[in-house]
Amino acid sequence: MKTRTSPAVHELVSTRLPNRFGEFVIHCYGGAQDDKQHLALVKGDVSGREDVLARVHSECLTGDVFGSRRCDCGEQLELALAAIGAAECGVLLYLRQEGRGIGLVQKLRAYNLQDEGLDTVEANLRLGHQADERDYYVAARILEDLGVKSVQLMTNNPAKLDELRRYGIPIGARVPIEVPSHPENVRYLRAKVEKMAHLLSFERRPANPSPFPFLEPLFESLAETVRSTAGRPFVTLSHVQSLDGAAAQYAGAEAETLTEALRARHDAVLRSDGAEVQLIQRDGAKTLLSLAGETDSAAILAEIAGLGLRSLLVEGDAGLIGSFLDPALADYCVITVVPRFLGGQGASLAAAEIAGCRYQPLGQDLIVYGPLRGSGSEPSGAGAAG
Repeated sequence: MKTRTSPAVHELVSTRLPNRFGEFVIHCYGGAQDDKQHLALVKGDVSGREDVLARVHSECLTGDVFGSRRCDCGEQLELALAAIGAAECGVLLYLRQEGRGIGLVQKLRAYNLQDEGLDTVEANLRLGHQADERDYYVAARILEDLGVKSVQLMTNNPAKLDELRRYGIPIGARVPIEVPSHPENVRYLRAKVEKMAHLLSFERRPANPSPFPFLEPLFESLAETVRSTAGRPFVTLSHVQSLDGAAAQYAGAEAETLTEALRARHDAVLRSDGAEVQLIQRDGAKTLLSLAGETDSAAILAEIAGLGLRSLLVEGDAGLIGSFLDPALADYCVITVVPRFLGGQGASLAAAEIAGCRYQPLGQDLIVYGPLRGSGSEPSGAGAAG
C-alpha cells in the first residue's frame, strides 16, 4: 500500500483494526515536524486511487472519548468512520492536535471562559492563542505516503481544504459532515460559522431514524429550542387516558417506548405530585415546585426558564395538563388512548377493556374498537368489526 516515505513522517507500525464500522488497517506515524504520533485508519486499498473518501480529524479527547456535547467532534468522528466503512475504500487521519492545536489543558481552561460568557474563539484569544492553531502539513504527507492521489474530503472547514491543496493534495470534492446540534454546542457552532467561516446549515434531523416518524415535526422543533420561545421553555403536553377519559396509569409497551422517547428529547419533565408538582431534569435532579391554590403555569415556566431549561415535557392528570392548555403556555400535545375503561360507576366497568384492540382514523377522530372483556377473562365470541 505504501509508496514512499516523506522526511516529514515515518511509519512506526501498522496492524489490522476491525471495528463496528468495518475492516480497517491502522497506521501509526511519527511526525518529524511536531514529534507527535498520528494515526491513519484505512479501509481497502487506497494506493494509487483518486477521489478517495477521506476525513482529516483533529484529536478531541472530551468529544471523541467522553461524548462531550460542548462540540460536535465525537459525532463527526463516528459519522466519518461509518461513511468510510460503507465505502469501497477510504482513510481517516487522526491528528494529535487537541483543542484546535492549543492542547488539552488550555482547551479545558477555554471551557471555563466559555461558561463565563465568551465564545470558543474569544476564549482562545483571551488565553493568548489564535482561534485555530492547527496545521495540516503532516496530514498531507501521510496521504502521500499512503499513495492517495486525490481525495473527497469530509469537512465543513474551508481552511482545511485550502491548506491541504497548498500542501499538494488534490481535492476532487468537499463532502459535508454536519451532525445534529444540541443546546450545549449551538453557540460553539455559530461561532465557527460567523468567525471561522465554517460551512454549516444547522440541519437538525436526528442522525438515527426515529421509531416514531409522526413525531419528527416535534423533534425538529425541540432541536430549535436554542432560540427563546416567548421567554419560556418549549412545552410539550403528554397525556395518557382511558377510553372514558380517566387518566390511565399504564399503557402498552409501544406507548411506554413513546413516552421514554419524549422524555429523552426534553430537558426536563414536570409531573403532578399531590398538591405539588415535581420537576425532573435530564441529569436526574429533582425539584418540588409548590402550588398556591390553582396552578400558576406561567409562574412555573418562568421558574423553570430561570434554571436554564429550554424544553419541558408536562405529564400528569387532566388538572395539570389543563392548566397549560393555552397557546401562550404550550407548543405541542401528544395524547395516548389506552383501550380500557377506568372510570364509571361500577367495579365491573373499571375492570373492562377492549380485547384485540384496533385503531382507525376517521376524519380528525381516532376510532378505537374491539370486543369487550373483563380483565383476565377470555374475549367474548363477538369479533371486532372491520
